[in-house]
Amino acid sequence: MNTISRELFRGFSVITALITLSAGVATAQNALQFTGVTATDEQAIRLTWASTNYEVYQIQCADALAGNADGSTAWQTLYDDYPSQGTNTFWLDTGNYNLAPSILHPKNMPMRFYRILDKGADTLSDEPIVSVTSPTSGTAVSGELTISVTAATDQPVISGTKLYVDGQEMRPADSFTNWTDSSTNYEVDTYSINTCEWGNGTHTLFAITENQSSFSDAMNSSPVYTGHAVSTFVPVTFSNLVTRISFSQPSFDPSSGQTQQVSAVFAANANWTLQIQDVNSNIVRTASGSGTSMLFNWDGNGNGGTNLPTGIYYYYISAQTNGQAFQSSDSGGGSAGGEPPMPMFASAASGESIESPELWAMPADGSSAAVPLALYPPGFDTNDFLIFEASWSDMQPQRMSALTATAAFSYSMDSSSSYSGSASQNSPATPQRPPNNPVRGAAGTFAIAYQTFTANGPSGYHLNAPANPQYFPKIKIEGSSGGTFLPRPRHKLEADNFVSEMQHWGWSKSFVKADDQLRLSDMQGSGTPFNQVNLGVFLGHGTYGTTADYYANACNQMYFPITSGTGAQWLRMSEMNLGGAGTNGLKWMALKTCVSLYPSDWQSMQYYGVYPYNNNLHLLLGSATDSATSANLLQLWAKYMNWGTSTNYNPLTIRAAWYQAAKDAYKNVSLPSGTTIKFVVAGDTACFDDKLQLNYLPSGSWQYDTPVTVFSN
Repeated sequence: MNTISRELFRGFSVITALITLSAGVATAQNALQFTGVTATDEQAIRLTWASTNYEVYQIQCADALAGNADGSTAWQTLYDDYPSQGTNTFWLDTGNYNLAPSILHPKNMPMRFYRILDKGADTLSDEPIVSVTSPTSGTAVSGELTISVTAATDQPVISGTKLYVDGQEMRPADSFTNWTDSSTNYEVDTYSINTCEWGNGTHTLFAITENQSSFSDAMNSSPVYTGHAVSTFVPVTFSNLVTRISFSQPSFDPSSGQTQQVSAVFAANANWTLQIQDVNSNIVRTASGSGTSMLFNWDGNGNGGTNLPTGIYYYYISAQTNGQAFQSSDSGGGSAGGEPPMPMFASAASGESIESPELWAMPADGSSAAVPLALYPPGFDTNDFLIFEASWSDMQPQRMSALTATAAFSYSMDSSSSYSGSASQNSPATPQRPPNNPVRGAAGTFAIAYQTFTANGPSGYHLNAPANPQYFPKIKIEGSSGGTFLPRPRHKLEADNFVSEMQHWGWSKSFVKADDQLRLSDMQGSGTPFNQVNLGVFLGHGTYGTTADYYANACNQMYFPITSGTGAQWLRMSEMNLGGAGTNGLKWMALKTCVSLYPSDWQSMQYYGVYPYNNNLHLLLGSATDSATSANLLQLWAKYMNWGTSTNYNPLTIRAAWYQAAKDAYKNVSLPSGTTIKFVVAGDTACFDDKLQLNYLPSGSWQYDTPVTVFSN
């Protein structure tokens, strides 16, 4: 049974000038208990709650309580499938930009309410193990940090790992290796983060992993049971001259009038230079200045006002201490046109005056003066504090006492005049930290729909074979009269990793449809919403027919179950009409299911003139055989199409990336002896060498590629 926590309010409002953090009354029995809520120096919200070992949680949020017409609350899933850390679990809210629509960082919202849903215990008692093997606890680090995570299980599948810094999930691993030793499956993932994107001080690293009892997406395949593990916490100390590099836009599109604000804080008074580079390491814009912080408003143009093409851009900040006194000011010097103030003058960072409202906090017992809320470091308990809104001019009588109180905090997460580290630093490329890599312009649009088949619980969905509308016998599905499609909850992880990777490379997410959000009509005909994006992905179950379907000119064809609540319907492939006209139309569609492009049935459809595409589609990518779940496959496909397989920028063709991603995702995985997985691409012959960055006009002649073996044992 799912258990819901008490609602937690983390909001700011002017109500007789004061408001406190409070907990509402839960509507469920045995409600979970929040044990703490704190704001970090970045105004992210850290939630802590009493938990139970081997449980899995969902974090929900709302902008208002009882906002629906019937008096209920419109709760949104903010983060899902978060495993317990023992008897006390914490998580950091920095927004969720993978969702559609996105949930903004809490600092950009006037109020936010939280509740925690206990989704229940792991279904697999044989839990995996996971550890952060590098760096070790207590290490002092700077600049680029490489983190190694090792996971192991004696079950068939490890669903990758996830890395967290202070409770915030990082981007997927840069690389991974896996192997089998006797009956144990191992995976080692390598992550990179730029520690200059955080403040100086102690930060906590940890990783999670999940194992699975089965792997196949095939009809009638075994149920999938899952277990989770969380690593030991690894505290490390970030020590940089260049700190808190940040960006105003989670994605950057100056054509829509956006300006990208690049900012940083220095641990000592320094002369600094900002270089913006394109993917080929060409310097396209520079700025310089001096002080204890910097702010540069970039309009997307190059040096001299030149027009820059759409693409990925990286930001490098170098600094050299100049021996001047460490001090803050409401404005800074330098050709970049000004700097943000130190945290105690946070209101000026956004260009607001001292008359602009600011968030303040003070102990409810009046034991110390009010100070800006942003000053409190991670882990500082503000449950008994009064949170209120006021301008700097309102607080002028308290200003000197506030600055004195600030010094008493020994604010370890920010710059200070006591910095004794290196006198110079060249920061690694930024940004690397979620949510997105800021880009100039949108690279394109994409969408994904996925089915987890979980609404019916472990029994999944049984579907009788579709009826033949002419003679009414049942079509044979893989030689039978129907089949059962069991839950595949890990499809969500596959989809999330794909969305994160595509957004990192500057692609704009049009929609994400999951389970009941996806309707049968969404996949049928030329009106499908997929035809309004450049690249689409459908992730689910698939099967093939072994008898003629008189619904579609008596051809044999493929079928896909589409769920809705406790029921499901068949989607015939012949009902698809994929392809969109114009710059924003659908060019490439991936069907990540079993037998989505089953060879003999594809040939039958072609023979009878049944085409699931129109003249606008370039490529249709799928599987010629049963396939296997993989947390990494779609993510690798996105990376290889956008960047390439090495550290140098060299994107693969869409077709080559499809095959290579599958080979790498399935490399050394533990699948039953005799398993062979083949991927295949069908498409317009003129478009077989399409890249995302350079594609060709269709000629109207389609070809079925030779299936490529991506796994065999």
